[in-house]
Amino acid sequence: MSGRGVDFFISHAGRDTAWAEWLAWQLQEVGYTVELDVWDWTPGEDFVARMQQALERADRLLAVCTEAYFASAFGGAELRAVFAQQWAGRIVPVLVEPVTLPALYAPLIHVDLTGLGEAAAVTRLRGRLAGERPTGPPPFPRSGPTPVSGDKPGFAGVLPAVWKVPPRNPRFTGRDGMLTALRRRLHAREGTLVVQALYGLGGVGKTQLALEYAHRFAADYDLVWWIDAEQPVLIPGQLAALAARLDLPHGPTVADTVERLLAELTRRPLWLLVFDNAERPGDIADYRPGGAGHVLITSRSPGWGALGGRLEVDVLTRAETIALLCGRIPALSEDLADKLAAELGDLPLAAAQAAGYLEQTDLPPADYLRRFRTHRETLLARGEVPGYSGRLDTTWALTLERLRCEDPAAVQLLELAAFLAPEPIPLTLFGGHADLLEEPLRTAAADPDALTDTVGALVGYSLAHRSADAFQLHRLLQAVIRQQLPADRQQTTAQRAVALLAAAHPGDPEDPASWPSYTQLTPHVLATSPLADLSSAGRRLVLDTIRYLQTKGDSSGSRAVCAPLLDRWREVLGPDHPDTLTAASGLTVALVRLGEGEPARAPGEDTLRRCRRVLGPDHPLTLQAAVALTGALVELGQAEPARALGEDTLRRCRRVFGPDHPLTLQAAVALTGALVLLGQAEPARALGEDTLRRCRRVLGLDHPTTLVVATAFTLPLVLLGQAEPARALGEDTLRRCRRVFGPDHVHTLIAATALTGALVLLGDAEPARALGEDTLRRCRRVFGPDHPITLLAATVLTGALLLLGEAEPARALGEDTLRRGRRVFGPDHLTTLQAAVALTGALLLLGEAEPARALGEDTLRRSRRAFGPDHPITLLTATVLTGALLLLGEAEAARALGEDTLPRCLRVLGPDHPITLGAAAVLTGALAGLGEVEAARALGEDTLSRCLRTLGPDHLITRSLTRVAVTDPSLLGDDAAEDDPSPPP
Repeated sequence: MSGRGVDFFISHAGRDTAWAEWLAWQLQEVGYTVELDVWDWTPGEDFVARMQQALERADRLLAVCTEAYFASAFGGAELRAVFAQQWAGRIVPVLVEPVTLPALYAPLIHVDLTGLGEAAAVTRLRGRLAGERPTGPPPFPRSGPTPVSGDKPGFAGVLPAVWKVPPRNPRFTGRDGMLTALRRRLHAREGTLVVQALYGLGGVGKTQLALEYAHRFAADYDLVWWIDAEQPVLIPGQLAALAARLDLPHGPTVADTVERLLAELTRRPLWLLVFDNAERPGDIADYRPGGAGHVLITSRSPGWGALGGRLEVDVLTRAETIALLCGRIPALSEDLADKLAAELGDLPLAAAQAAGYLEQTDLPPADYLRRFRTHRETLLARGEVPGYSGRLDTTWALTLERLRCEDPAAVQLLELAAFLAPEPIPLTLFGGHADLLEEPLRTAAADPDALTDTVGALVGYSLAHRSADAFQLHRLLQAVIRQQLPADRQQTTAQRAVALLAAAHPGDPEDPASWPSYTQLTPHVLATSPLADLSSAGRRLVLDTIRYLQTKGDSSGSRAVCAPLLDRWREVLGPDHPDTLTAASGLTVALVRLGEGEPARAPGEDTLRRCRRVLGPDHPLTLQAAVALTGALVELGQAEPARALGEDTLRRCRRVFGPDHPLTLQAAVALTGALVLLGQAEPARALGEDTLRRCRRVLGLDHPTTLVVATAFTLPLVLLGQAEPARALGEDTLRRCRRVFGPDHVHTLIAATALTGALVLLGDAEPARALGEDTLRRCRRVFGPDHPITLLAATVLTGALLLLGEAEPARALGEDTLRRGRRVFGPDHLTTLQAAVALTGALLLLGEAEPARALGEDTLRRSRRAFGPDHPITLLTATVLTGALLLLGEAEAARALGEDTLPRCLRVLGPDHPITLGAAAVLTGALAGLGEVEAARALGEDTLSRCLRTLGPDHLITRSLTRVAVTDPSLLGDDAAEDDPSPPP
């Protein structure tokens, strides 16, 4: 018995489960303790975690060595983990079939059971392990979920005496969990007949799963017989052949012989009958023997509950499809296999067919993927698939033909669904617009119960999956149905699908009430988008769906739709068609929200120019294009052009639509951004306040436009130093954004960044750090590290770290942000300059005065050139640089810069703005350093009084002035010193 907890952990591939159980039983019989996944692990547990735990508990690992084992991901992972822990001496390879051991395992002494009978295998296994046997009496075999003596596993090296099963698929991949579940179900009621039906879509691998079960667990049975049940009339003859194999006397008729067989099986245990590709329960019911045996059925029909259990066979997991493809095509990379698996919809028959075609043609996999995407229907008819009853182009043909005779309305529904997306299709799409359908589907769709029954006909042949109020088809079934339709029928059906979607238009995409309907329809609108190019109603739905994606924050999806759409419509409709221009504006907006200002400017300028020429300067599309371009210019930091265009657009919108129109409000938001960029905080505040008031009155508090305006209004409040109003508005806006949009939406993250800025302004360092870290983490995950919002969030978080005195983290984050800002935007962009100021502050806090001075001087020079001497970023940079000069002892230079900066701050920002107070504080230090005590006292006392009143005693600026008073009470007076009893830093 091992001191580690268990003697052996049995490691095996899923297809070698029978061998693993036999080996485990033999070890247990002679007193070893054993851990085996199928005995000891609960379904649903983490396989890798349990494997690691087992390796830690086990004294040795017994590896069931087969080709499948060394090809399996988990088998390989187990052995690599053992070697990594330097446990090579504890591995016992047991060969149960001819196999070449990999280089790492070849030197290990192994146990070879290949080709041995059970008795010889038992003797060799136990003899080879004898040297490792315990020296004392073997312990009593542990209790637990291991087999009792009556359930002793059969010897996996020998097939049952009575056996008729097609050859095993050597390329069978995955499905281990399903096979284990099927085995548990079949063994759930010992002593009685157990029936289990595997059902699912044609090509999903039901027959292959049954075949693998029969081979993998052959040791469980003394008799296994495979029956082709697709043609019920042939079933009796196959059962009669089994009777002959059992040496039963023939009856006067085949039916009599079958009766004798069923009676014989009733008396026998341990048998398995497989009825493959059965159509209906009535075809099988009379051929169920009594007694302790198992009946396994494969079928496309789900209606087997009356006979026993049902287990739906779905498509492979993505990992299983990748393993199947890579196992067949060694040259296939995992990334390319993943892309191909997505196109194949993880359908086993499709994967096998693709692999067969690649093997036959030696076509490069990347070329096959490209061709499949463009010529899907052609390739579905190519590729040999041994072991399957047909290719994808034929496997559903018989089912569709039968359905056409039984339920023509179901076929019409199937044909329409073939032109939609392989996603859930709402039944309301048909029931709500029955007048657009042809008979007999029109009559069925008008009656909810009849429509439900029509969908049920599809489900009955496993052609569709049903959910509460929708149904769904596999993407390759859709492709086959489309391909089999005559050309005129294809066109008619496609147009009808487009008309149905257009009739189901959910309405205003910016109204949250419409979002659930857009969520349902969007996949289908995008799938049919190329079919809607010549339908004005269809194009309108596509354009509104793009707006919905933008409103919901899916800018990547919006761009992915807009770019090819724009190319098609320029060709089909012309570059100056209103819908083409609308799509172009949509692309501009998507690029802006993705932080791609420069790529957005070119299409934005072109669209605006075309709109003005074709539609005139006051047309709604022209003004919409102007709003989009203003956003691009703001993104690029082009403040003056953005302000000029924004002012012109807002003026026109107010004149054409009035001040409360949604487009007018959007124009006001764009202009507010331009004013903030220019540092014109008061005009930005006034415009933002007016716009927010109108939005709340006209649209409501939670409308997306209202929340965008509220976020935009928070920024000028921060710029003006109105920290408390900014915090109050920011907290309310963030709470609403999270509820309406979710925590990762672009507007939510902008709102969170704005609120973090307000908290920094207030000196609430800990809340600012907590919110800033969460926001930056989300921005990096959603947008990536180089997006403008991510870089702004990083800069604001740097400010919070500075407030907390965490200089090193602030320096590290500041350096990374500045480097990214320079690369993405260039050195003169506002975001880059903000990052440079934050890093300068971190260097000051670290006492690195010379690097701080160098960076500060460069930033000040750039700020003055880009934004002028009175812009807030210029004034903040000058204030921080004054601090660097003080730290270097250059009091005269600090006084000169400070005396220039403070009057500008007073004039532009007012006497109580945090930047003004900071400028006054550093100028106080410069005056004190020059010995101008009275001037320093007067300025310092006034500044400290204002800091205490507006920022509070805990703000960084207040604390710095208070510490000056503690160090030198004569400078700011005894009253100031009393405010901070702590010693100076």
